[in-house]
Amino acid sequence: MKDQVPEAPAMRSEHAPNRRHWDEVTDLHRESPFYDVEGFLGGRCTVGPIEREALNPLLRKNLLHLQCHFGLDTLSLLRLGATKVVGVDFSAKAVEAARALAEKLRLSAWAEFVEADVLDLDLGQKFDRVFTSHGAINWLSDIAAWGRTVARHLAPDGFFYILEAHPTGLVFDLAEDGRLFQKFDYFSKPEPLVLEGVPDYAEPDYIPREPGIGWIWSLADIMGALEAAGLQVSDLREYPFAAWAALPDMVPDESRYYWRRPKGSGPDTPLLFSLKARHR
Repeated sequence: MKDQVPEAPAMRSEHAPNRRHWDEVTDLHRESPFYDVEGFLGGRCTVGPIEREALNPLLRKNLLHLQCHFGLDTLSLLRLGATKVVGVDFSAKAVEAARALAEKLRLSAWAEFVEADVLDLDLGQKFDRVFTSHGAINWLSDIAAWGRTVARHLAPDGFFYILEAHPTGLVFDLAEDGRLFQKFDYFSKPEPLVLEGVPDYAEPDYIPREPGIGWIWSLADIMGALEAAGLQVSDLREYPFAAWAALPDMVPDESRYYWRRPKGSGPDTPLLFSLKARHR
């Protein structure tokens, strides 16, 4: 493919536990019904209707996917019309798996996967679409650096789009009586959360040996990071459903892309948010 990206920079030391975590679970996810790789190979699109509508038009657009895991959404966006996609992830195992999928589908000429820490990423390219989704930014230690990465890679007339776990949804858990209770602080703290003993979201019977560490970034943190990097935020939206079983009682909805709490289980709380950002 033209415009080959440069060699990946070194990873930030605080992200090393997360790289080990994602290296461990990548093979598990490749075999999990949650990801349904066989269905994807048969033509299933893994990008939900909300993201598809927001990212349109994709025809003749190039796209950068930050924290792409093993590439299903990245390659789905290529199938949806993007002319070139670049996926970035700090897990060597995930990048290796993504490259193998692209090769198997004969899409390697238009899809590139880069092993890198997105906080220090500089590909020397601009993209019409920069995209992040679903359980990504809470693995990152510096939201301001993330905002600068987005701005650095965004073409003057392009836009950034994120559909991500709502920080309000991340602070709650389900008590034994079925009521929600607040488990974590909403506002960000310097010390990360150590996610030890937490079941894997795709395979809940599996507890990873390598605990990840995470940070809860408020909406003000996220929007402020993009604005500080010179971008203008717009189209903020919130949704009462999630991209996985964020709470134990959640079930897939009729679209099969999103998860909801059962009717009558209590008041709605925001579990996903989305926004766009453009250069001023």
